[in-house]
Amino acid sequence: MGLCKQTPVENERWGDALKSALRSRPRYILVGEIWTPETASQTLRAATSGHLVISTIHANSVEDALNSVIKYATAAGLQESLAADLLGRGILGCIHQKLEGTKVLRPALSCAFANPNPTIADQMRMIIRDGKINLATLMEAQMTKLYQNKPIFKEAD
Repeated sequence: MGLCKQTPVENERWGDALKSALRSRPRYILVGEIWTPETASQTLRAATSGHLVISTIHANSVEDALNSVIKYATAAGLQESLAADLLGRGILGCIHQKLEGTKVLRPALSCAFANPNPTIADQMRMIIRDGKINLATLMEAQMTKLYQNKPIFKEAD
């Protein structure tokens, strides 16, 4: 059971709406779309403060989406290294969808996930914090494990 609260966005100021939503101590936050620097900055801060934040962003790939969040947050005044660190600490996954086909469009998905256990070192988080986001090998390895019905992450010892 829970309470759903919609925070109004006035004058396209999503950052202010996120700050207001955080005051009510939500467990989950849904941000419709990250398309301003202020929204990206506040979304990263919310994601690293113990809230599950779900959002969308227009991008051509998983890597482009992550780079865009960092770029937007940097435009809001965060240092690039801080934005990458916040994203690396707060991310659990990124799913990219595009429609492919000529007569019949079908969704093509690509995704990358970070280990939900914060006590275990995670390759995706380290790549993001490095600032050189190239996840092709990681995504391929994760997809192979998923197709083989194997766990993506090792259990903690």
